[in-house]
Amino acid sequence: MKNKWFVSLLMVVVMMCACWTGVLAEDEERETFTSGDYEYALLDDGTIEITKYNGSADHLAIPATLDGKTVTAIGDYAFARCSSLTSVSIPDSVTSFGDGAFFACDSLTSITIPDSVVQIGVNPFKFCSALKNISVSPNHPYFSTIDGVLFRKADKALISYPAGISSSTYTIPQGITAIGDGAFYYCKSLTSVSIPDSVTAIGDRAFYYCKSLTSVSIPDSVSAIGDSAFFSCDSLTSVSIPDSVTSIGDHAFSYCDSLTSVSIPDSVEQIGTNPFSSCSKLKTISVSSEHLYFATIDGVLFRKADKALISYPAGISSSTYTIPQGITAIRDGAFYSCDFLTSVSIPDSVTSIGDYAFSDCSSLTSVSIPASVTSIGDGAFCFCASLTSVSIPASVTSIGDYAFSDCYSLTSVSIPDSVTSIGDKAFYFCPNLTLTVPRNSYAAEYAKTNGISYTYPDANDWLNN
Repeated sequence: MKNKWFVSLLMVVVMMCACWTGVLAEDEERETFTSGDYEYALLDDGTIEITKYNGSADHLAIPATLDGKTVTAIGDYAFARCSSLTSVSIPDSVTSFGDGAFFACDSLTSITIPDSVVQIGVNPFKFCSALKNISVSPNHPYFSTIDGVLFRKADKALISYPAGISSSTYTIPQGITAIGDGAFYYCKSLTSVSIPDSVTAIGDRAFYYCKSLTSVSIPDSVSAIGDSAFFSCDSLTSVSIPDSVTSIGDHAFSYCDSLTSVSIPDSVEQIGTNPFSSCSKLKTISVSSEHLYFATIDGVLFRKADKALISYPAGISSSTYTIPQGITAIRDGAFYSCDFLTSVSIPDSVTSIGDYAFSDCSSLTSVSIPASVTSIGDGAFCFCASLTSVSIPASVTSIGDYAFSDCYSLTSVSIPDSVTSIGDKAFYFCPNLTLTVPRNSYAAEYAKTNGISYTYPDANDWLNN
């Protein structure tokens, strides 16, 4: 279980890197300053944004000025993990909150947002497990609260449901059109949520880690289910996806450990990275025989356009699986955490094995990679603890980051001359591994540089001469 959560975290980090890269690049470019317990950056208008709080106060009044400059913004994750904070007073000078501004402030019980605030990023109060109430004035021009829940007026979106509310059920008010990114993040008391037919979109990580959530009724007004929308809702037993839905995001239902079956309606045109990875009880995915974009064979989900295998249900109890001839790609996370599988036969129609495709398949002892495969993705076989040997065909030119990391039983991997790229920590923590590499090859230099034991395929030819 520890391995599963480590790999799960790794997958989420990889998935979110694209979102964070822009923010990190921006932060690196601008100079930051320190004033007491605060770090801040200058904004174009001469005011400042608090980028980090380093203090340990329990009752905190954020100052309206620092070093004579007006505080107008609280940056992304600026007060993240300030576990001592029980209350915060925000000055009227502040006009914006960044994403996750008070992330994981797990002693914070209530907060008031002043009328000056014009913009609020992705749920600023994610993982605030004690937060029971968010309040704004009844005359706030941009935001409103109903029973302590925060909404944005302009697009009628639910931004933040306080994770400390003890009620087990919640009915979203009629008229709300969107459930924002991370809106119900870590609301562990909720067992059911009723969504009105005014809602058209469920945002990224909207119900992330709502571990007690057993039922959610998605109305036929919803057209999009975001990335990781129901990630780790491991009490969720069934999901009815309405005919209005056209897209299902990356990992949308991953780690829903009580989910046994799911049906994808004909309306769905786009499905992201395995939305059902590590659903340990999921035995079948079904689509109609007339579906324009997707098909299932024996409960396994495929995309028709590129003949790609998208999702192999982790609850299928068979120990072996043969991928149908004609399939050209094994997509990212397709077999993630399929613990029952001991061997997989890949046909010679497959040309690529995606990122984390077989990650954490703990019982997988053998996999035959055909000569048609040209690339093996990041983490493709990481944490395959029972895998003992792998022969990589001469068609392969690249092996991704962490591709075989933490394969504790792996003793031999044969890498051909065709491989010209091997990613970072591709064979990390494979303590018994010896690589077989051609002389003067890229793989040989990689083994030497990274301190990996290696041998040459012709090392013992002298015995026969």
